[in-house]
Amino acid sequence: MKAKITLLALAIAPFTAVVAEEAEEDKLWKGEASLSYIDSSGNTESTNLDFRSTATRNGEVWRNIYKLEASNETAEQVDDNGDKEEVRTAEKYFGSAKAEYKFGDSSYLFGLLEYTDDRFSGYDYEASATFGYGRDILMSKKHELSADAGIGYRESKETETGDVVEEAVLRLGALYLWRISENATFDEDFSTEIGEEKTVTKSYTRVKVKINGSLHGFVAYEIKHTDEVPEGVKNSDRKFMVGVNYTF
Repeated sequence: MKAKITLLALAIAPFTAVVAEEAEEDKLWKGEASLSYIDSSGNTESTNLDFRSTATRNGEVWRNIYKLEASNETAEQVDDNGDKEEVRTAEKYFGSAKAEYKFGDSSYLFGLLEYTDDRFSGYDYEASATFGYGRDILMSKKHELSADAGIGYRESKETETGDVVEEAVLRLGALYLWRISENATFDEDFSTEIGEEKTVTKSYTRVKVKINGSLHGFVAYEIKHTDEVPEGVKNSDRKFMVGVNYTF
């Protein structure tokens, strides 16, 4: 099983090569980091911390996109003795690396590796490797829209049984950006992986407003839906976030 992931990674490795290009380094790279923190008090005491970062190298031939996410949630609960205690209710880590080889006016081939460790999803981990074709459908000063489709392999280890589920997947993805004004943007990141055993659909919607220079405030809504999950686990995870964003 690990060998299959390794072979897929090696097969996609050429996509991650960085081609030397005649451009200034500060024009090749851009990125952002976001932090949201929610502290609720009253009848229910809870804290939610979410960190996300993205780095993109956009050259003439290659476009490389790297993402990292980490989130943690704790809540105050009452035990059998009536005493209050703080319990961890969510903990998730995610990382991905995507390489796009551009050709023609707006087309590209891509390779994508993703790994998720969600302690409350019913799985010890979920890992996938996909490759396929994408296209920049719209690129203007106001709007950007790209979409891609590919095939690949996914591996998921169930927490309760220890079983490892291996399956072929079909991936569809889309990314939309609307520059509402000089100080405000709207973006939507959507993807779905359709497998033989389950379908995983993710959507991240955000409105970002400039505060000062590279610092922004944002409001975001995220949903992840899995049509088939282990017993006792909900199909959908939803999260509302308010925080700050730093662009570099």
